[in-house]
This record gives sequence, structure tokens and C-alpha cells, in this order.
Amino acid sequence: MPSQFVIAVVLASILPVRVTYAQQVLCPPVSAEQTVHDVAISGASFNDGYDDGMCAVDGEIYRRHRDPQLSTSIMRVAQDGSTSVFALPHDDVGITQIAPTPAGLNVLSHGRTYHMYHFDREGRLLTQHQTSLVFIPSEMVVLPSGKTIAVGSRHHKNPTGVDFTFEGAVLDTDDQVVIGFDFPLTPSGGSWTPWMWGSEGKGMAAGYGVAYAILQSGHSFGIATITENGHVEVNVLPVPPNSETRYHNQWLFGPGVAVEVYHDPSERPHPVWRFDEYNLASGQKVASKSAPGTGFAFGCYSGNQVSMLAHSAHVDPSRHLSPNTLRLVTSYLK
Repeated sequence: MPSQFVIAVVLASILPVRVTYAQQVLCPPVSAEQTVHDVAISGASFNDGYDDGMCAVDGEIYRRHRDPQLSTSIMRVAQDGSTSVFALPHDDVGITQIAPTPAGLNVLSHGRTYHMYHFDREGRLLTQHQTSLVFIPSEMVVLPSGKTIAVGSRHHKNPTGVDFTFEGAVLDTDDQVVIGFDFPLTPSGGSWTPWMWGSEGKGMAAGYGVAYAILQSGHSFGIATITENGHVEVNVLPVPPNSETRYHNQWLFGPGVAVEVYHDPSERPHPVWRFDEYNLASGQKVASKSAPGTGFAFGCYSGNQVSMLAHSAHVDPSRHLSPNTLRLVTSYLK
């Protein structure tokens, strides 16, 4: 089991939160006491068509278009608020999944077949391969070795409809499948499925020689450790159920931990986000932290700080920002 952790994907999609609870408390005034950085993002806006994004190793955020059928570009947001755009070379394909890498970004596209595009950090296309995936990928990460681990679903027609099975595959550095894998049963004999929100699920992270994936079965959660040879082990996470004072929102990843994000629905008008950390190797809870709600979507979680994307409706007028200006706000965790 690896002793260190290379974060590759931190941000999970929070679309269901954004259109329900978070819309009611979008971007409250920033708490100056816990704020580390608050920068306007150049070349971006609250309604620019890009999604909430996912976190890379160095705290950068990659945003893809909210409509995966129309998306052919990704925006990279640096910690200083600067941006750059990664564009696919063909307009007749759409983006299925993205995975930040130490070298830049890998983009899996769909057309008649799946293709993997490798970009450097400046958005220059390095190489591309047709890939031999046979299921619909919902999440993927790239390991330090350059291998990719992807999970997703396969559709099986039957006389009464369509059944779904969830599986995964390990891809080599040329993006070809070398081995497939299935998820084991839960302790009660049920089925684990990758935790995801539709096609925007990003509940995976990369470690040294392994990938980690958040799984769900009913109201239970688990953390899967997937090796480069396709071996899968699952630890059940002791996550409390939802209650009148505790509502589960999403999962993040931080250094060596999976992080459950939740809030108390009775806290109004501004939420305090709470973070329970679970050790990736053991699945045991190791810490609880909190931070003020400074935006509408989480960026990166470092263990000491957490960043959020925010609009500028409540910003000090002296900053002369339009309400539609997108900002990156980083806060200390307590």
C-alpha cells in the first residue's frame, strides 16, 4: 500500500447541490478571518458555459463545458487567476472525461470511437491514440507511471429493457486496455457502483501505483483501491446517515484522504462547510474540519486550505467587479 499520495483529481461534480441548496446561499460575503487568497479569474465569467471544474496536482482547476456533447475545449484556471484553453483538434467529437497529469492534461473524446489526447501544460497537443475501451467511461485518472485507470458502465439489452453493469480497465501509456476489472460485492452481498453525478462523476484520485475511487451502495460509501494489475479492494467508510442537522453534499480528495463534505441545513443564511477526512489506505476517519461558504463550487482541498469558485455579487464595490465576474477564493480550514 502506498505511503504517499499524488493528488490527481479532487473535485467531484456538485451539480445537484448547485441547483438546490447552493443556489439559495450562492457566494455569501467572504470571511476575511479565514481568507487566504481572493482573485478574479481572467477570461472567465459565472455564466461562461464551463462547469465547476476539477483540481490538478498544483491547485489548478480544469473546467470543461457543461454540455459534454458540445464540448471541445477545457479552460485551465491557475491559482493566480490566469487562464488558458485546451482545444481538441476536431470539432466533430465531444469530451467524455479529462484527467490532469504532471505533464499537463489527458482528454478522452467520443466520436465513432474513443480517442485519448495528451496535452502539455500550455495546451499544446503532444500525441493522440485511439483507445480500445468497450464500456462508457464515467471517470478516469492517470497514474505517475503514465497508465490510466478508468471506470464506467456497460449497457446490456434484455427483453424487458436495459441492464447496467459497472466495471473498469487499466490502460497502458499508449492508451490501450491491458486488463479489465469488476468491483467486488458489498459485505451484505449487494453491488458497489462508482460514485458519480451522471456523466460528470469525478470521484477518483491517483496514488503511487494505484487509483482510488469512491463507491456507493444505497446509503453506504466505500473507497476502492485499484492497482495497475486490476486488483480491487474496498474499505467501507463509516459515514453517518443524513439527518435534520447533517446533510451529505459531495466527496473531495486531499493528500492521503477522501473527504466527505456536508452541512447543517438549519444553518442559515450562510453555510459552514464541514469536512470529514477518511484515510485512503484504511478507510478510517482521521479528522474533521470546517470552512465558511465562500462560493458556489469547490476547487481544491489541500488539508490546510480549500478553494471555491465564486461570483462577485457581494464583493466590496471598491474592487469594481461585475457581479458576473468569476473569482477563486481560498480559505483556511479550522
